[in-house]
Amino acid sequence: MVIITSFWFSTIPVAFLTLTRLLRNRRIFVETDLKRIHNDPIIIFQITTRSATRTPVVVRGVESIIESCQKVNYEDFEISVVTDDEKDKVTLSKHNCEVIVVEKQYSTNAIKKGRALQYAVEFRRKIMKNSPKQWIFHMDDESCVTTQTVLSLLKFIRSAGPAVASEGPIFYPLKFENANPLTAIAESIRPFTCYDCVSQMTNPPPMHMHGSNLLVRSDIEDMIGWNFGPTLAEDQLFGYKVYEKYGRKSLGWHGGILLEQPPLNIKDHFMQRRRWVLGSLQNMGRFPIIHKFKVMFKLSTYFLGFVSGIVSIFLYFHLQFPKLLDLISVQDMLSQSNIADIGPRVNEIVNTLSADSIFNTLSNGTATDITIGLMLIFPYILWLFSYQMGLFLNLRYSEIVFKKRIFMHLQTLILSFLIGLVETFPAFYAMLEYYFGKRKDKNSDIKIYDFYVIDK
Repeated sequence: MVIITSFWFSTIPVAFLTLTRLLRNRRIFVETDLKRIHNDPIIIFQITTRSATRTPVVVRGVESIIESCQKVNYEDFEISVVTDDEKDKVTLSKHNCEVIVVEKQYSTNAIKKGRALQYAVEFRRKIMKNSPKQWIFHMDDESCVTTQTVLSLLKFIRSAGPAVASEGPIFYPLKFENANPLTAIAESIRPFTCYDCVSQMTNPPPMHMHGSNLLVRSDIEDMIGWNFGPTLAEDQLFGYKVYEKYGRKSLGWHGGILLEQPPLNIKDHFMQRRRWVLGSLQNMGRFPIIHKFKVMFKLSTYFLGFVSGIVSIFLYFHLQFPKLLDLISVQDMLSQSNIADIGPRVNEIVNTLSADSIFNTLSNGTATDITIGLMLIFPYILWLFSYQMGLFLNLRYSEIVFKKRIFMHLQTLILSFLIGLVETFPAFYAMLEYYFGKRKDKNSDIKIYDFYVIDK
């Protein structure tokens, strides 16, 4: 309980840090000062997928690139679809893109997406496209670009200076209404946390990094590569390796938005978050002590978010249950023939439930109670705000009508506690799985896990 309480209070400095980064980074979060200057570098838009044939959203991404580039009269671009499926050559034959099929016999120590990324690096090396003149813009198979994305990338490259890799915010409006309501709302936290991503990239080393909306100079990607072994978080390691080899000024923020979609069901949401945590734990041994501590603290707060939520529910009902037993008698309530007599009983129950609330403490408590209450209510309000702000950013790029947007904001407020548990349970499970589960490969230095691919 002492440990859990300390982590409850640890949310206070974290909340202040979050608010500080929100205010500091709000002006550069999304690039707005965009002008079309015809001094164009070469950008290779790379979409990495298992199969464009079985994942039709890849075509949507390809079309978004072509359409956006045409609107801003940008022609010095290429599109590469890196895939494991030979059938994609036929599927994408009518689209203006290069299809790079990862050979089945290709061998490297990376797995799944990392293996495909490494193959693409070696493929470009053979045709002399890994040079300072070419930049690679990484996208997932469901990603879509806009004209703002293209102009932001061009601006960043023109003024990058020593920066060789950068990122931008990702929003999740696509297929929003097709997703499970809980997973769609839970995805609201991700655009808000991108304000922290700005600080991660402009004040490295980054504790995490997106594998999509990643712009990197092709020769740098060639030097770093993706051969990081069986990790589930190859993007996190890539970001740290760039910092380690090229220094603090090698990373930046381009501010170009990328549109994606939330996990469509609870299982996909769970497996996605689980992969993030397991991948970070796999990578932990490759970080120096200070960076390792930062990553572990972040994972621990993620883990204890679920623990503290469950404990809070248990303690509240444990304290309130005896009082409710004294007040609630179903038989008595049903026997009340006069509705006017039921009203005071219901009001008494409500007052009892709220008597120990933080708001009651703030109005009637001692000086110590009020101080602690104010300290704890700040991160709680900021947490609620983070979901509202993230949902606003997601819906801003959707075609959902205004009335339904208002309903979704209210829905998010009402379901916030449940969403918090849905969001943090994968971290709780993954931490236990990693430290108490069985090692799957005795010959590996790190524990190996399956790479679950979510539906798109």
